[in-house]
Amino acid sequence: MRSTMSSGMSFWTFFVLAFSSFVGAASGAWTFEDAQAVVAAKGGKADTYKFSPTQPVKGALTLGPKDILKISLTVKEDSKVGRPHQAFLLVQEPESKVETFFPLSVKELSGKAKVDLSHKDLPAFLLTAPSLSLSLVLGSFGESPASIVTIGGVEPSLDPTSKALLEKQKQKDIGEGTTVYKAKDEIRYVFRADPQSPPKIITLAFLLSVLAGLGGLFVVWFPILGGNLSHLPKALKAAPISHPLFFASLLSLEGIFFMYYTQWNLFRTLAGMAVVGPVALFSGSRALREVRARREKGER
Repeated sequence: MRSTMSSGMSFWTFFVLAFSSFVGAASGAWTFEDAQAVVAAKGGKADTYKFSPTQPVKGALTLGPKDILKISLTVKEDSKVGRPHQAFLLVQEPESKVETFFPLSVKELSGKAKVDLSHKDLPAFLLTAPSLSLSLVLGSFGESPASIVTIGGVEPSLDPTSKALLEKQKQKDIGEGTTVYKAKDEIRYVFRADPQSPPKIITLAFLLSVLAGLGGLFVVWFPILGGNLSHLPKALKAAPISHPLFFASLLSLEGIFFMYYTQWNLFRTLAGMAVVGPVALFSGSRALREVRARREKGER
């Protein structure tokens, strides 16, 4: 994992420093020995530079487009070789504090560690910087405090064409010369208007047609459909709760529809239907069962 940050300290650097300050007095510290930096050119000779925790590489190392910087060392916890939980090479641009890191490959038994660095590993912003500082970060769980040691510096070497391309890439990555953060245009949401009731004249016309239909039904009920109110006392006696409750539930359903048309929204209407609907179903089945029993006896 590699990441570039514009802050002065990466997350992992902060983690190591915080861990180091958290641990109290300790018997030793994470350090290293037998360290060297080798700048190997493809098809050319290799230059070797020695360094230690107290003496970094003198002068800046030049890293060309085809060069590879190979760093090797032995990690130690106090006086014994060890393998820390965190071990990486920190590459930082001193002026802007932009940095990235490269984990070291550490062998558990011998503590031998190494890391390679080339142009393709560095982001455009760091690759076009005049100079970069190199630091080793070592830290782990336990009593030994972590350590951050500056081991030297490196100067990336670029030809004019590569440098021009990288400058364009750097400006694209960090938005140099442009405003990175700015206010966006106001977003206006247009919601659909609430549904409107039809004109009153249409509503009245449908209401009159419904009332006329009900009136016509009552007119033809007795002479044509065989309506008989004489059985009402017998029906109420056989089912004194079901018939009135069924009739009241039918009126309630009509009232719910009326309230939905005038005031209620769909959710209140569904809630009312959930209450009245089961009552109408249960009472209606009882009432119609009583009517069926009378008709089976020939009573109409």
